[in-house]
Amino acid sequence: MAHRDMSEMTRIAFHRNDLVIEPTIFNAATQILTGLIAADKLNASNEKAVIQKSIELALELAVQTDKMMEVEGSTKSNAF
Repeated sequence: MAHRDMSEMTRIAFHRNDLVIEPTIFNAATQILTGLIAADKLNASNEKAVIQKSIELALELAVQTDKMMEVEGSTKSNAF
């Protein structure tokens, strides 16, 4: 399902749509999912929900990180 090329992005094809996911978000979602598997939170009945939650958490982490970077960046640039 996932296709990796030499670019910095991971492309995932869904029928007619192509999603481009930043490698950082893809890696974070993978690590979150790995942690949930290690904590025995994944089973056959909740697999899709746990995968979706991993992705949602990775995206939220990215959004919050961007917000923090913007706040810190504007504070630093206004200091001079």
